[in-house]
Amino acid sequence: MKLFTTEQMRAFDRAASEKFGVPSLVLMENAALRVVEFLEMQFAPLAGKRIVVLCGKGNNGGDGLAIARHLAASRCDLSVVLARQQDYKGDALANYRAWMAENNAGNERETPRFYTVEWPELASLPADECAKISRQILGADILVDALLGTGFSGELRPPLDSLLYDVYSSRAARVAVDVPSGLSADSGIAAANLPSGAGQAHFTVTFAAPKRGFFLRDGLERCGEIWVGGIGTPPAAMHAFDTRTLCLTRRRAQRLVPSRALDAHKGDAGRVLVIGGSLGLSGAPAMTSRAALRVGAGLVTAALPTTILPIFAASQHEAMSQPLPCDDEGRLTEAGADALPALWKSADAVAIGPGLSRGEGALRLARLVFSECPKPLIIDADALYAVRAASQTLKKRSAPTILTPHPGEMGELMESSAAEVQKDRFGVAQKCAEKFKAIVVLKGARSLVAFPDGRVFVNLSGNAGMATGGSGDALTGTIAGLLAQLKNAEAATLLGVYLHGLAGDLAFAQRGNGLIAGDIIENLPRALVELAQPLDARPNARLRKLE
Repeated sequence: MKLFTTEQMRAFDRAASEKFGVPSLVLMENAALRVVEFLEMQFAPLAGKRIVVLCGKGNNGGDGLAIARHLAASRCDLSVVLARQQDYKGDALANYRAWMAENNAGNERETPRFYTVEWPELASLPADECAKISRQILGADILVDALLGTGFSGELRPPLDSLLYDVYSSRAARVAVDVPSGLSADSGIAAANLPSGAGQAHFTVTFAAPKRGFFLRDGLERCGEIWVGGIGTPPAAMHAFDTRTLCLTRRRAQRLVPSRALDAHKGDAGRVLVIGGSLGLSGAPAMTSRAALRVGAGLVTAALPTTILPIFAASQHEAMSQPLPCDDEGRLTEAGADALPALWKSADAVAIGPGLSRGEGALRLARLVFSECPKPLIIDADALYAVRAASQTLKKRSAPTILTPHPGEMGELMESSAAEVQKDRFGVAQKCAEKFKAIVVLKGARSLVAFPDGRVFVNLSGNAGMATGGSGDALTGTIAGLLAQLKNAEAATLLGVYLHGLAGDLAFAQRGNGLIAGDIIENLPRALVELAQPLDARPNARLRKLE
C-alpha cells in the first residue's frame, strides 16, 4: 500500500479522471459510500442514533454532503452543518444541490426533513440558534468530520475554531473523512490554534491510499484507527503512480517469513556474529544475541571484551562467546581485529555496536570491521558514531550494509540534530540511505525503512510502550537473525522491523507501558507464529483497516 502527499493525491485523482475515464463526481460518490459502509459496520444499527455531519466548503465538504444524503435512508436522527451554497463549486456544489433536494423532499414539505444550518453564519446567528447547534454537536452519538480536507495547512479561521472546539468536546464517536480537520496531510502538523485537546479522531476513513502526514508528528495521535476505502480508481492507475513511499503492512511481512526444511540442521538455520559490549553494558550484546536466536538463527556467537565474558556466558546459555582484548576501562580496542576474520568467516550476518561504547579504540575497531568484513553488516548504537568518518569505505562495500539509528544517532550521521530529523523523517531517511549506500532503519514511532534507490517504508506495528532501554538491541538481533536465514538484506530488514513491532504489541497487551526489552524478545516466537498464519482469503477490497 502506497503513501501519498497532497500533491501526489491530486495528480492521482486527475489521472483517474483524465486518463482512466472515472468522473470526479463518481470518485466523490464512492468516497461517501465507503464512509457510510464504515459507519454501518462499526456502529450498526444506525437507526435512532444521533448523527451530525459537518461539511466544509471544499471537496471534503462535498464528500460530507454525499454521506448525509446516503445516511438519510438509514432512519438515524440526522443533523447537517454546512457551508453556504455560494461557497461550493464543481462536484461539491452538485452534492450540495442533491442534499438540499433530499432535505426538502422536492419542496413538497413545509419544513425540512433534517436539521440543517449554514456554519459560515454562526457568528451572526441569534444566541439561541448557536446554542442549538452546540447542543446538536455535543449531544451526538456520532460526529462525521468533513470540514477540512487534505489541502489544509496553517491556522484555523473563525468560525471553524469554535466549531471544532464543540466537536472535540463532544463525547461522540468521531469519524474523520479523509483526514482529521486541522491536520496537515503532508507534514502531520496540527493547526497551532486548534483548541486544546482538539483534533483527535477515533477513526479516519481515508480514500485510495493513506497520507504521509498520518505517520508524522501530530498525525500519530490525531488519526485514531485508520481505514482505507477504495473509490473506484483502477488498479492500473495505482500501479502506475510511483510515490516511493509505502506501508510496511502485516500482509507484506507475512510474505517474507522464512521456512525451514524438515531435515534442516543448526548450520542451515543461519549463523550470526555479534560484536560489542563493554564494562557496564554487557546486557546490550546479550539481548541482541537472544533476539537473533528467538527469530530462528541456528548459531550465535558474541565477540566481547574479556572483562564481561563471564557475565554474558552466565546469562546466555544458548549463545557462544569469544573474548577480545580490551582497555583498562573494559572497552574493545583495535587489537581485537586480528581475531574477527576467523569468526565472521562462517557467519551469514554480522551485527556490530550494541554496548560497544564510544571509546576511541572501540570506534577504530568498528571502522576496521566496516572496511574488512565481507559479510552483510548491521551497524547499530555506538558503532554508528564511527560511520561518518568511514562513509567512503561503506559505499565501497560489496555486501549489504544496514544502519539502525534512533533520531539522535541519525542527527550524528547527517550532521544535524534529533529535532531537525523529526521535522522531516521521510526526507532525512531517504538522504541517509543514499549518502551511505545502505539500508537505513530510522527508529521511533512508526519506524521508517529507507533504501538507496529512494524507497521508504513506514512500519505499522509497534507501540509507545516499546520506548524502553534495550529495545533497539532487540531490533538489531531480530534483523541479524532473519538475515542469517533469508540471505536477503531487504527482506530481513522489512520483516525484522515489522516482527519486532508485532512482538512489542503482544508484550504491550500483557504488560502495558511496563514492558521491557526482554518482553519483546520473548514474544518474538509468538509473533512469528502469528505471521505464519494463512492470509485472509477474502479481504475487503473496498474498505480495509490499515494494519
